[in-house]
Amino acid sequence: MALNKSLIFLIFLFLSSCANVKQIDRGRHSTKIMSLNPLPEESTFLDSVNTYREGAAGGTGAVGGGCGCN
Repeated sequence: MALNKSLIFLIFLFLSSCANVKQIDRGRHSTKIMSLNPLPEESTFLDSVNTYREGAAGGTGAVGGGCGCN
């Protein structure tokens, strides 16, 4: 019985998590505060500080594979 309730809850959760956004509201959702990294300048500064302290650079971005075809 508890398995059925949890399964129903998960199905409801997955179905309710998707929503269509109206065209008029897309501008509000694309503001700087809604991004995953709202302060990219600060992240760049902290990366340079860590590069200086640790003596290593890179590894923070998502650049191509290891084949050299960036």
